Amino acid sequence: MSYRPGRHSESCSRSHAARRAAFTLVEMLTVIAIIGILAALALPAINAARAAARKSSCANNLRQIGIGLLSHASHRGALCTGAMDWQRDGAVTEVGWVADLVRRETPVGEMLCPANDYQITEAYNQLLNLQTSSFNACLDYLGSPPERLPDGELLVNPCRQIDASGLAPGSESRRRLVEKEVYEKSYNTNYTASWFLVRTAPVLDESGNLRPGRPACGVDVRSRNCTGGPLTLKYVDAARVPASIIPLLGDGAAAGNLLQPIGLHTAGEVVVSSFTGGPLLRATMRPPVFSAGTSRDGPRGWWAVWTREVLQDYRQFAAVHRGTCNILFADGGVRDVSDRNNDGLLNNGFPALAGSGFASDVVEMSPQDCMSLYSLNAIQLSH
Repeated sequence: MSYRPGRHSESCSRSHAARRAAFTLVEMLTVIAIIGILAALALPAINAARAAARKSSCANNLRQIGIGLLSHASHRGALCTGAMDWQRDGAVTEVGWVADLVRRETPVGEMLCPANDYQITEAYNQLLNLQTSSFNACLDYLGSPPERLPDGELLVNPCRQIDASGLAPGSESRRRLVEKEVYEKSYNTNYTASWFLVRTAPVLDESGNLRPGRPACGVDVRSRNCTGGPLTLKYVDAARVPASIIPLLGDGAAAGNLLQPIGLHTAGEVVVSSFTGGPLLRATMRPPVFSAGTSRDGPRGWWAVWTREVLQDYRQFAAVHRGTCNILFADGGVRDVSDRNNDGLLNNGFPALAGSGFASDVVEMSPQDCMSLYSLNAIQLSH
């Protein structure tokens, strides 16, 4: 048999190439595994960085809104004209802190908290579904009268248009009007106003009960009819507590579901509360009610009840930033408050009653961090 070195050399080369290919594949798999491990290790850090960026953006929004509120107060005395709430405050493009800022060319509807999954206010359900036939003299629901412009066009605000045109609740024509004249003009927010910002304090009678300005308009602690109206700088300056613990706005909590699509928002999306719940008894989660003739003084007098047993209901604020909630205070500062027991709520001293939503009575908003009494002039006492 003759010797053929060429064939042996080719065979060795192929064998060597195969061994090299197998080794390269192992290397590739090793590298892929290492990359996967590194990615898994890096992902929490990336998510944390994104969450921090969203929280920072939210805080910046609140600071800018705070500047707008203080600017409004420097010209008008009050920090705002009320809440964005058609049912309780009036025409939403003319009344409320959102309307105040939009009027000053601040695009509030573009200044949403990016960390909050809820991106639209509950006022839209009122605009879409409120029966205008239920309107009464207790509130100016329709706002300013029509105005004839120099070119002959008649300028009519959208709330008045809904009534004047007889647009039925839930109708497509009403939805389109609300979308075009309200939503697309930046009247929206996912921040919730504090009761202090839009109501200041309850107005009480000689028996300690809420005193309605108009008796025929009912008694409700969230109504303008029984409260002092929007917060003024004068009231803040005269308060017993520093401005740095008077909450104005915070990340908004759920208040139901959107009834119809508006802009990019689909029907069924969660809407946020317009403002917080106001002062409630710790024991019942309702405003106190006294018998006629109840004395102001004494251990069971109405003063002691309002001062010792009533707290602000802040369940309308939400801890959307990995267990914390950004809150704007009256000094213009923004601080976060932590939801320590992860129940989604910020407890400022309420017991964990059935139906309250609180998982425990752990105090997450201390009196030193956030004013929680019924009035900014109330004296902080032990319960």
